[in-house]
Amino acid sequence: MNSTASRDAGPGSLYIGDFTHIVGRDVAGRYAIRNDPARRNHIVDEGSQIMTEVERRDQLLEEDDSQAAESGRSGWARYVADVAPQGALGTVRIAALLRIVAAHNAEGMKLNEIARLAGLEQSTAHRIVTALHSVGFLAREKRSRRYHLGPLLFELFTTAFPHFNAREICEPSMNALAERMGDTVYLSVRNGLDSVCADRREGSFPIRTCTVEIGQRRPLGIGAGSLALLSALPDNEAQMIIEHCAPRYAAFGLTAETVAERVASARIQGYVHQPAVASPDIMAVALPITGRTGHPYGALSITATASRMTPDRVDQALEAMRDEIGKVQERIRELGYV
Repeated sequence: MNSTASRDAGPGSLYIGDFTHIVGRDVAGRYAIRNDPARRNHIVDEGSQIMTEVERRDQLLEEDDSQAAESGRSGWARYVADVAPQGALGTVRIAALLRIVAAHNAEGMKLNEIARLAGLEQSTAHRIVTALHSVGFLAREKRSRRYHLGPLLFELFTTAFPHFNAREICEPSMNALAERMGDTVYLSVRNGLDSVCADRREGSFPIRTCTVEIGQRRPLGIGAGSLALLSALPDNEAQMIIEHCAPRYAAFGLTAETVAERVASARIQGYVHQPAVASPDIMAVALPITGRTGHPYGALSITATASRMTPDRVDQALEAMRDEIGKVQERIRELGYV
């Protein structure tokens, strides 16, 4: 097997096993193969050993499922055997597993429960669940180690079915915060690599500090609410976002390194406290709104003049925001989200 990778291999990737990916084809029609542990590319001719390996894996999976059906296995295992097209058994298994977790999403499921209901060996279920968790299809509570549907599914859901109305859910709490603190309150939500100001409430204090317009979009990490969202994400996801947004940070006078440092600081403090992007004379405090699995649904922030935002007032604002975020989280749970 030639160990020289093709420079013309395309960017598409097809999963064929635990460690091997087809990462593209060269001009001669050969496959470029990447072996993940070694992180090296190899070239093999079409229809050669690697294609034989694909066929062998599919055959083994089909034989395994056929034997399971013959042994009287029912439920999700039978469902997978019945609906899976030839060569697509793994995909249907993943869909079935996600449906199982969805049916128990409120309370969550432990790995052994998922394996039992899916009719899978514990080791097989562990591999699938770990992979789904790593890409965000599943999320896990640290204490109970129970799995729920993950943040990536939530993002796909809100794109396809925008019925989760963050503004409506947070409206009572935003009104309460504006009345209690007298300052301007913002709701930020994530949209891909950006944060968007979804709503705003102005308090009664005569000096207004409206630094962000409703609908205004910024890269994640720019602005207090946006930074609170970014800091609540898993570290590997946050790092990926910072890398992708690095060229855009320059427009705000920041670098990727500075944003990463602010994320680290926010995680240590447990909140964001920094000058507003629009003016150093305005200070902002922010907290993420998270579910039980830690997924951030949004972030609340409050701005006030620097002279008004004293350390004592910062503590008061954080206390008020935590009270209202608790109410928002309860409303989210009542709607069936975690």
